[in-house]
Amino acid sequence: MRGHLPWSNVDVRLHSMREIWIATASPKGRPDAVPVWFWWDGEDVYFTCKAGTTKPRNIAHEPRVVLHNGDGTDPIIIKGRAERVSDAVELDRVDAGYRAKYIDPHSGTPATIFVADDHVYRVRPRLVSAWSYATAATRTDWEPA
Repeated sequence: MRGHLPWSNVDVRLHSMREIWIATASPKGRPDAVPVWFWWDGEDVYFTCKAGTTKPRNIAHEPRVVLHNGDGTDPIIIKGRAERVSDAVELDRVDAGYRAKYIDPHSGTPATIFVADDHVYRVRPRLVSAWSYATAATRTDWEPA
C-alpha cells in the first residue's frame, strides 16, 4: 500500500455503489466506457453483459480493463483482467450477491445473473487506486496479492 486512505473506506464504498464504469478497448484500439451493475465480494468485481455486444467482444480481444466509480472527487479506480466465469458454484454465489443487491426495475423481483445470452465476468484487481476531496495528493494504491 502506498498512501494513507484506509482500505475499509474503499471496501465499504464498493459494497454500496449501484454501478461501476468499465473501460475496454476494441481490436482497433477504440476506447469504450459504460456503466454496469456489479457485485463486489470483497476481493473481486463481477459484472454481466450480453453476448455479442461491445464489452465481450472487446474483452475477448483485450482482457485488461479499467473499472471506476465515475466520481472525480472521490475516485476508486480498479485495474485488472476480465475473465469469463463458467464455474456453476461461483455463478450461484454471484447470483446470490446480485439478488441481495439489486431489484429488477421492470418486474420488481430480485435481479439475477441468469439471463439468456448474458455472460458473467470476474475482475481480480491488479491495482486499486483511490483519493479524496479531488486531491491527488491523498492518492492511495493497493496491489492485492
